[in-house]
Amino acid sequence: MKMFVMGLVFGLVTISVAQDENPGSLWDHKSSSPFRDRVAGREGDVITILVSESSSSSFAAQTTTAKSDQNSITKGLGPILGNLIPALGTGANSTNTGQGSTTQTGRFSARLSAVIKKVLPNGMLVIEGTRNVNVNKDLQTIKISGLIRKDDIRSDNTVLSESIADAFITATGKGAIVDRQRRGILTRVLDWLF
Repeated sequence: MKMFVMGLVFGLVTISVAQDENPGSLWDHKSSSPFRDRVAGREGDVITILVSESSSSSFAAQTTTAKSDQNSITKGLGPILGNLIPALGTGANSTNTGQGSTTQTGRFSARLSAVIKKVLPNGMLVIEGTRNVNVNKDLQTIKISGLIRKDDIRSDNTVLSESIADAFITATGKGAIVDRQRRGILTRVLDWLF
């Protein structure tokens, strides 16, 4: 019996050593479980944000006003009052018409990764991400931050920007193209004065 127990213990040690030294295995026993949820949810995890923002607004106003006033004083009766109070009349007309409209449409699409900076006690995830793209000395910077729910993270570890609470999304640029689009300082001063 002792030999059987020792052989069993020796066999277990041999099996564990063999697993450690099996470079041809498809499964690394040191890695995490294949059944673990791969969706980001811990501090430091990376999540992909699909930015697809569109906005459209329009406003129109029309105003029409008209006013007409007529006043008259009849000539006084008798020779004395007739000379003191002549026949008088006043009249005024005014018309005002105004109309205006404004329409604005915007669309912004991007795909960038963000890092979970903090997990709040209620399960909300604080995220922040920045992407810098530099092409021909033109730098484009996209920044995103906000709060997401773990339930809004899809199975491919992405979340739509419309699901981000307190979202702050900016896209800025530097370079020759941006410099050419900026008005000169003299033009800006003249626009401010006049």
